[in-house]
Amino acid sequence: MDSSNYKIYHEDGFDARLDLETYFSDKPEMNFGDDSIIFPLENLTKTFAEGHIKGDILIEFSVSSAIHHLYAVCEFFKHIIVLKANDRCIMELKRWMHERTGAFEWEYAAKHHADIEGKSDQFQDKDGKVRTALRHVVKCDFEKENIVEPIDLPPADCIIIAWFLEFISKNQDELKNYLRKISKLLKPGGHLIFIAVLDATYITIGKDKFHMLKFDEDFARKVLVEEGFAIDTCKVKKRTVVSDLMDYKNALFIAARKEK
Repeated sequence: MDSSNYKIYHEDGFDARLDLETYFSDKPEMNFGDDSIIFPLENLTKTFAEGHIKGDILIEFSVSSAIHHLYAVCEFFKHIIVLKANDRCIMELKRWMHERTGAFEWEYAAKHHADIEGKSDQFQDKDGKVRTALRHVVKCDFEKENIVEPIDLPPADCIIIAWFLEFISKNQDELKNYLRKISKLLKPGGHLIFIAVLDATYITIGKDKFHMLKFDEDFARKVLVEEGFAIDTCKVKKRTVVSDLMDYKNALFIAARKEK
């Protein structure tokens, strides 16, 4: 397929449930777990265990309706605010939040996180802790300067961007602009967690291919520094998955601090 025909995550129809089942489930045929579940959970758990990232407000941006990365951070903040650019992703997330019939099951990811923490007997508490902290799900629009207009959010102590900017950005200039808008929601001295896949051009959801912006580790580091962040941690994991559903080469985890 010509890349010009790829769909755009927040502009075209995006099946959030199918994305979760393809890239985040525990189905035997789902072989992305090392990169989409284990890698971010290990790095988030280690980063937050250091104890210097915490506060009142965490704002989260992520693809689809993924919540498993919040297992590692929910106890460090009083309130979690999730911002979504896609209505179907909001609907799927609220189905899980309100424990409705047919909601996506994250128990296996909770077990993985509990094992990483060394608390394998406490995984059943994870969903409740995330639901308690997750107070609001808000639609955002990156065409606006204030992406949550007409709402004014309190400045966040921490922002997580997980598998998001590479989905909504059509080119590198757009990514820089979107990061700048996100940065405005973070208080000076606050922390940014950036989780992404590198060198990707597409992702397959069912019969459709969706655009992904190709960039590498050097670009990610550069754009964060230019936006006023100091990078504390940067980890890259080489892809081991054999699949043509996505063409990324590496998984990326960055923890950074807003200096200005």
